[in-house]
Amino acid sequence: MKLNELLSGVNVKAWNCDSELEVSQITSDSRQVLRGGMFICIKGTRHDGHDHIGDALARGAAVIVAENGEKIPEDAPSVTVENSRLAEAHIWNNMYSRPAEGMQTVAVTGTNGKTSTVFMLKSIFEHAGRSVGIITTVRCMAGDVPIGTFGGSSVSDAEGAMTTPDPEYLYGAVYMMKKRGVDTLVFEASSHALDQYKIDPIPVDVAVFTNLSAEHLDYHGDMEKYFSAKARLASLAKSLVVNADDSYMARIAHVARDRTVTCSAKASPTGRVSADVTALRQISMGMSGVEYIYFSKRAVFRQISPIPGRFTVYNTLLASAAAITAGVEALSVKEGIASLASVDGRLERVELDESVPFSVYIDYAHTPDALENLLQTVRDVRCCGEKITVLFGCGGDRDPYKRRKMGAVASRLADNVIVTSDNSRSEDAAKIIRQIVAGVDREKPHTVIQNRRDAIDYAVRHAQAGEIILLVGKGHEKYEITSEGKIPFDEKKIVKDSVLKYRT
Repeated sequence: MKLNELLSGVNVKAWNCDSELEVSQITSDSRQVLRGGMFICIKGTRHDGHDHIGDALARGAAVIVAENGEKIPEDAPSVTVENSRLAEAHIWNNMYSRPAEGMQTVAVTGTNGKTSTVFMLKSIFEHAGRSVGIITTVRCMAGDVPIGTFGGSSVSDAEGAMTTPDPEYLYGAVYMMKKRGVDTLVFEASSHALDQYKIDPIPVDVAVFTNLSAEHLDYHGDMEKYFSAKARLASLAKSLVVNADDSYMARIAHVARDRTVTCSAKASPTGRVSADVTALRQISMGMSGVEYIYFSKRAVFRQISPIPGRFTVYNTLLASAAAITAGVEALSVKEGIASLASVDGRLERVELDESVPFSVYIDYAHTPDALENLLQTVRDVRCCGEKITVLFGCGGDRDPYKRRKMGAVASRLADNVIVTSDNSRSEDAAKIIRQIVAGVDREKPHTVIQNRRDAIDYAVRHAQAGEIILLVGKGHEKYEITSEGKIPFDEKKIVKDSVLKYRT
């Protein structure tokens, strides 16, 4: 493809090459440069691509794209741009012929609830007769067909996977969806992706803002910077759907009120409806789900979801409001929500033989707020006398501040706590566990078992009749990451093996 075509939409500051140069390859990794290729210099948190320009040229790069012109050799064929990360997104978008154009697009951002909300939107749009593509932490799919991306896989445990993929994979996936006839794209927009301009070239019709609590502060530094990264999505979207009960998200609604639909699941003391969309007369049906009245000027109907929990009220409310904003009829919204029984790794019940006298659920909760919401939900719907055992750990090389907080939440809301490992990566798993246990109430029952498989065995072996075991943190993941690398780890299979071993 010609260079000037690849750079369409890019803010170019200076050219030092033929604009009609044919480019045979695109990469931001100097080790992968092939003769005739383009090397994009990305300044990362650990490495600066500008320092590897010489290597790229030695490998035969036909053009260098960089934002720091001072580091480009004078005789090197190059283009100096305002922002290399933004340029990279546009380049890959152009490479794949701007695949999202012509699709209706919905982007979902927030700390918790993104994946569930995306799957709810998928179900709604499909009931409306749409062909839907989704990109989430769990799956990348066109309809029910997995899309091969993330290094050749459609699931998030593949090499290079993340909530919002890098531009090379993101635009390639959307291109494959378009070839399969997708007309509606729903995707998660992570704070990293927004901060790094990965999705800027995608025309977003509706942006959904779920909530904001402390996460990824190892990357962003503080909550205001984290919020600012999320808030960037507002500038990229035509319409916004915002959780008005969240103090951070309410700030976005205040700034962009003329194009914002506000949603609330809290009734005012006087009964007055202040949000654009409200969940009225909420009813918990235990582990069978939730029910409420969806109330707005545009639509009023009874909404029923088979997924339990107060967070389900928020997720379904936001998904419903976003779909109606996108032009979907209320009946399709209602049917789409009612037909979605579960989301992978989100309070997902492990199917066991009816003779097993206890239940096991798997959930992805990996922040203090998410863990608290999960435990409070189960406390609210459990039957009288049922004990709750929560088994969890915290990831290594990530947000150490939250470890003590999660220990405190677990011991406050669960009857039994088992602290174990969870993707310790390069960190010492024992150290992470000590930091979690520092927040645990020592007067409450708690057990430390570093090996997660052994911890699950322990929970199953000691489970009492009626007990609810929550395996928390891994959710949809089918692997464990240690200092030795990534190893297969399927919690559903481990639970079933443990039941066969100890309960038969």
